[in-house]
Amino acid sequence: MNPRDQELLEGLNPEQAAAVSAGPGPLLVLAGAGSGKTRVLTRRMAWLMAHGTAEEALVALTFTNKAAGEMKERVAHLLGSRRPRSFVGTFHSFGVRLLRRFAPEAGLTAGFVVFDADDQIAVFRHALKAAGITDKTLTPKAVASKISRARNAGWSREEYPRRFGDFVGTRLAELHAAYEKELKKANAVDFDDLLAKSAKLLSGNADVLGLLQRSVTQLLVDEYQDTNGAQALIVKLLAGKAQNVFAVGDEDQSIYRWRGADVSNILEFERDFPGAKTIRLERNYRSTAPILEAAGAVVAENRRRLGKTLKATKTGGEPVTLLVLPEERDEAREVVERISRLRAVNPGAEVAVLFRTNAQSRPFEDELVRARLPYSSSAAPASTSARR
Repeated sequence: MNPRDQELLEGLNPEQAAAVSAGPGPLLVLAGAGSGKTRVLTRRMAWLMAHGTAEEALVALTFTNKAAGEMKERVAHLLGSRRPRSFVGTFHSFGVRLLRRFAPEAGLTAGFVVFDADDQIAVFRHALKAAGITDKTLTPKAVASKISRARNAGWSREEYPRRFGDFVGTRLAELHAAYEKELKKANAVDFDDLLAKSAKLLSGNADVLGLLQRSVTQLLVDEYQDTNGAQALIVKLLAGKAQNVFAVGDEDQSIYRWRGADVSNILEFERDFPGAKTIRLERNYRSTAPILEAAGAVVAENRRRLGKTLKATKTGGEPVTLLVLPEERDEAREVVERISRLRAVNPGAEVAVLFRTNAQSRPFEDELVRARLPYSSSAAPASTSARR
């Protein structure tokens, strides 16, 4: 093994090293929580470049600008503080580039604008008013959400009555048609269009697809369990016959079905990419054994999963305790009492209280104030921390 390869594999466990150095063809990396997936993704990018892949021929797709930025920085470090010329970004960013480059082929003009969520709500509010719809269940936000879900699932407007019920579905189809008319008038697309129109362009224009398949020889996809129908189709089309797809994901962390994610995409990866190999990253570097055992017992009940068992690299750890309490006030009171007892023994202790929605913070904050425990609300969503 040459020194450069040794450097790229340094510090990796055997499974991580196998993923980074894998040969051509489709590969699914099942990466459990805390198993070092970003390290594997970025090392894989550097490995491919070191083994002859032109930087411009490598595309890495992820779901947030933050994740894309972190990947770029890590690869830059591996390449010697130089950011790669590869496209590393979100599916939506890729869609913008694709549609601007091939605007006429996609039925657009090069100067199209992208509507954000506020723009969408404004258009739907106008459409509802114009249609004389005052149904309180069909608010602009609810209509936008339902139509977005339908589009991400690939449903046509003709299917809406069957999918949503005759009455609501018929109204949604009418509102969708009005919305599309407004988009066209404004020379605009929305975020769903960035995916849907990209998929339609690639599947319906052989010349554009051929050009992309020849120019993109390596495709890396992060969080594959969160892809929807349009995103999965884009990946399959770009992969072409070579099928050099390096997908990283975890079916046990698929929680975005409400926004169109389809866990079947990762569960059926081998069907979509025949001959694909699977590597499991099961060494967890974040949590202790009791936490992993509790989490493992929960996800083991999932009926559809590819299966993996996370193993802790950290030693120790207290057992997980489950408390079942009648009301949120009782929960907050019990948690704050436990914090008080802990800080009586260890005044410098820092404690984090995690919850799913910001609205759940109120009873905890009330109890912390009542107990005269100073705290700060985290900038991250869905968390409050009691701090010294």
